[in-house]
Amino acid sequence: MEFTHEMIEADANIPVKYIIHTAPDAASVPRHWHEAMEISYTMRGSIQNFYIDGKNYTTKAGDILIINSNAIHSILPLFEEKRKALSIFFPYSFLQQHVPNIAELEFCCFLKEVEGGSLSRLQDLLFDFIVESESGDRGLSSLRLTAIIYDVLYLLVKCYSVQKKSATLVTTEKHLARLTEVIAYMKHGYAEELAVSDLAAHFNLTPEYFSRFFKRYMGNTVLEYLELIRLGKAHQLLMNTDKTISYIAHSCGFPNDKSFTRVFKKVYKMTPNKYRVQGKNHNLTV
Repeated sequence: MEFTHEMIEADANIPVKYIIHTAPDAASVPRHWHEAMEISYTMRGSIQNFYIDGKNYTTKAGDILIINSNAIHSILPLFEEKRKALSIFFPYSFLQQHVPNIAELEFCCFLKEVEGGSLSRLQDLLFDFIVESESGDRGLSSLRLTAIIYDVLYLLVKCYSVQKKSATLVTTEKHLARLTEVIAYMKHGYAEELAVSDLAAHFNLTPEYFSRFFKRYMGNTVLEYLELIRLGKAHQLLMNTDKTISYIAHSCGFPNDKSFTRVFKKVYKMTPNKYRVQGKNHNLTV
């Protein structure tokens, strides 16, 4: 999955977009944001290194995370054979239609930390959503999935929403607009040699201010984030082609094989070659 500022559109027959994650292998997702509200439900296994607005979470079976609209988040998952999870994206237009004051609200992130909520009911609904989506009965399934979505949204607003601080909106709009431009430029030139000074100059900023700004809002340094962009590209080539490690490293902007291997091991806890072999043994593609 490759995105930074992601545009979320609803599926054809239901008012949300959803993804069921079943592969034991998963590419790292660098920090990004989208206007849609996202629910992440871990049905089995676990999700490690789930970053949301400055905090890191690890989920286990039954856990539910909420990613608020425009919250910066990322996932750096480890290989896990039994993992199964659900992501549901509520388009902001859908939220505005059914929750008129949505701009004034934000949702609690890790639902099991909230006392007196409706966690077990939400778990049942999201479990049913997965089962129904895999049933194959497209006509009735769309109706049932839509009903579940409205039940989930009702419980989230009733039990897990809080009033948003008034200053949050202005700050968010201002820094996300600039970050969108910066990261688009980095994604376009990831294969080239990009220095912090070059990036800062392109946006008419001093290197010092640019570095502080980026670290403050993204949680990574500029070069750390650039490495993650390159790593995402490299992961796709590693799992979907037979290109050599040297070719992948060079084409994705790493200065050499050693640099690529170092970054890869930091995220995936094994060398690229070992990861590729393990993935092929499970017939994985990305």
